[in-house]
Amino acid sequence: MSITLGTSFYLGIPASTKNSAYDCVSMAADEGIRHFFTTVQMPEADISGHLQQFREIAELAAKMDLRIMADAHPIAFKRVGGSVSDLEPFRAIGITDLRLDAGFSDEDIARLQHAARQLGMTITLNASAMKAQTIERLKQMNFPLDGSVACHNYYPRIESGMSTEFIRQQAELLHEHGIKIAAFAASEHCHRYITYEGLPTLEVHRATRPDLACRELLTRQWADIVYIGDQTDDREELRRFMTVAQSPHLVLRMRLNPLCGEAERDIALNRIHEHLPQDFEVTYRARGDRQRPELLFIAPQSQNVAREMGTVAVDNALYPRYSGEIHIAKKNLPLDPRTNVVGRIIEDDLRLLDAINPGTSFAFEAVDL
Repeated sequence: MSITLGTSFYLGIPASTKNSAYDCVSMAADEGIRHFFTTVQMPEADISGHLQQFREIAELAAKMDLRIMADAHPIAFKRVGGSVSDLEPFRAIGITDLRLDAGFSDEDIARLQHAARQLGMTITLNASAMKAQTIERLKQMNFPLDGSVACHNYYPRIESGMSTEFIRQQAELLHEHGIKIAAFAASEHCHRYITYEGLPTLEVHRATRPDLACRELLTRQWADIVYIGDQTDDREELRRFMTVAQSPHLVLRMRLNPLCGEAERDIALNRIHEHLPQDFEVTYRARGDRQRPELLFIAPQSQNVAREMGTVAVDNALYPRYSGEIHIAKKNLPLDPRTNVVGRIIEDDLRLLDAINPGTSFAFEAVDL
């Protein structure tokens, strides 16, 4: 799976970071990020007074082979210059991909596509606004849909973010036509003006770490490209985010059972698990160790507890053939002396369990909440 990760920068508005937009781009590029999002249409942003700063970032982008996608409404042409037939002013400030917001007619889109192609730029569609009728019109215009990108909106106002059902529906529609999907996760700490509430696509991700939000979007195949919507200068956040590209498995946070032993703790926390190729009635089951010639001895726990829905457990030595195998309870299950309870998925992450399907890769993260 080809994964593209990016982050954002903004000019013309009060900074949400101690470092400048230029320094944030430079820091992110040092961490391996090559894709950036920005906007030239915010009502509060005086972009026309910051074109020189854009050009400085453009020089850095050209030197490091970075791509910059800008959200654009027809008003952007009044601020930056150019027209639907002339995108040179956008290219001059480093923009390589123009993401179309509302306000463009079908004829405008056709001209934009031609103008972008002439300059080596690309046109990105609005994933949040796409409908089947829109796609049919684009086909009639000979817009190259297969392999194109459509980018969702982000939602600055709290409680205004997209629902998971809507993004699922949009993913089915767009992927059916070969369109790649971009979406946003919010920074954990660096929140952008004007509301300072984060910039996620999904409302359920508003207070979620961007790496965890990204993992859900990718695992559920709701997005192929994920940007941190806020401008961030948190290097550790960027590093965690970039680990997703190397291993995009789902991560489930878990409170540990204090009676859990080192052997089962090691199995749960220090591996990336893969669900078996079947679906099971009462548990999610990962591939186990039974094919290994030497199995780790796992002593039964001194005290057994019932397994609530979301409980993570490892079979012990009383289950010889299955010793070391891990499962997650899909529903409340009785205690069993042959299986040791490692912990339970935290409430906020229980909704992620239905993202686990046959073959899904997942891991656990211990938390103390």
